[in-house]
Amino acid sequence: MSGVWHPTGRARVSQRSPSAIGVCQRCGMWYQRNELVPQLQWQGPKLQNIEVYVCTRTCLDKPQAQLKSIIIPADPVPVWRPFPEPFAAEVPNFLGTEDGNAITTETGDNLIWEDETTPLPDPNNPALYPP
Repeated sequence: MSGVWHPTGRARVSQRSPSAIGVCQRCGMWYQRNELVPQLQWQGPKLQNIEVYVCTRTCLDKPQAQLKSIIIPADPVPVWRPFPEPFAAEVPNFLGTEDGNAITTETGDNLIWEDETTPLPDPNNPALYPP
C-alpha cells in the first residue's frame, strides 16, 4: 500500500536502503529528506536560505527579484579642467521704455535688477500680502 494518503505520504520506505523521511514545511506532506530543498530568498545583494525546507513538486518558489537590493553604480569621473559658460557675467538689459529709460513701478522701484541679487518681498506691501 502506498500513495499520497498512505501514512508515509509521498516518501518511499525501503528495508534494503533506508533513508530519512522529512515533512515539507509548506504543504505538510512526507517526502524523502533528500528531496526537500531549502527555500531561497533575495536579502540584500545575494540569495539567502530562509531555513524553510520544501518539496520541489508543489511548494518551491522562485526567488522574487523585487526583493533584491538596487546597486547604484559609482559616480562618473569628473571632467578635468572644465570650461563652463560664464553665466555669472553681467549681460546688459535691453528692456526699457521708448525713451530708453528702465522700466519702473509706480513707486519708482526698478523691475529689472542688474546686481544679481533677488530682493525680498516687503511684508508691508498690501499688493503682496493682503490684509
